[in-house]
Amino acid sequence: MPELPEVETVVRGLSRHIVGQKIKAVHIPATKSFKGTAKRAERLTIKKISRRGKGIIIDLAKPGVVRQLTDEDGSTSLSLLIHLKMTGQLIWVPSSHRHPGTVQNHIKDSGVVPPQNDEKGRLNYGHPTDDFTNTMPSKHTRVWFELTKGNLYFNDQRRFGWVKLTPTKDIPKDAFIKTLGIEPISTPYIYRPDCSGGCGRIISSSPIDKKFTPAFLYSAIQRRPKSNIKSIILDQSFVTGIGNIYSDEALFYARLKPTRLGKSITKSDATRLVGAIKKVLTKGIKYMGTSVNTHRTPEGAMGQMQNYLAVYDRKGLPCRGTCKGKVTKIRLNGRGTHFCPVCQK
Repeated sequence: MPELPEVETVVRGLSRHIVGQKIKAVHIPATKSFKGTAKRAERLTIKKISRRGKGIIIDLAKPGVVRQLTDEDGSTSLSLLIHLKMTGQLIWVPSSHRHPGTVQNHIKDSGVVPPQNDEKGRLNYGHPTDDFTNTMPSKHTRVWFELTKGNLYFNDQRRFGWVKLTPTKDIPKDAFIKTLGIEPISTPYIYRPDCSGGCGRIISSSPIDKKFTPAFLYSAIQRRPKSNIKSIILDQSFVTGIGNIYSDEALFYARLKPTRLGKSITKSDATRLVGAIKKVLTKGIKYMGTSVNTHRTPEGAMGQMQNYLAVYDRKGLPCRGTCKGKVTKIRLNGRGTHFCPVCQK
């Protein structure tokens, strides 16, 4: 499943290509993958793309509202909330690259002839499959948005992912959003649409949560004295966006063994861990995510963070520190866990 840096990568990639476009039509080949009344999104403009934890939020507005800097006045009426889960994909196909093709059988009944495309000019994000080069829509397309300049496809092989259309003001009350803890880092990203007359800035970023401090972290950890430190920072209701890769990396830089119990963590440990979490997530965003098994950037390329990992997926290799130890892999909480037994205590 993608972690915070990978989700932030797709937010930035999509922002460059679809912000400012109008939704002309919404097609739902798989009704269980979409929640809400699709017709309400039609004729609205994509104003801003952001994320909350591992979820993607696309704010929609009536024509003209997209020029505004923020939506604090409530002018954005609806938002799309998307979670890719394990096998979800978002595929953007510009209309300039579509070519004639046959209508896919699974959506013939819709009465709509789908535009076909080749791989040139398209953006692919998520779990890599043949759909990254197949004509769209495919048999895995669950939701499909016709935009002004192309088409955005939500594909999902295992059908765990979903798309919701909800009033923007209700996003904080959404069942998924309510389960999320605080954001460990802010990821400010400014996109300026290229349009005549000058457009206002559009901010695409996660919420800035100033509560993620050493004091907060230490207090939260002490409330779970019998839990190991890795399970604590993986808990999305505690701090959101961290998964197996970045938890291993953060604990390495904090010099903490993943099996350490909460009751053994000191204030000094918590201070190092906060810094380490921010460091590895920021680095992951810089290198556009980790492509160990599945992640691809919106352009379809591999992320580069795997080239800079200190311990994850490096079993038996030398520690990147100065201790001359070798990376060990164990099973912890049902997950493969990597650490250096020499410098992590």
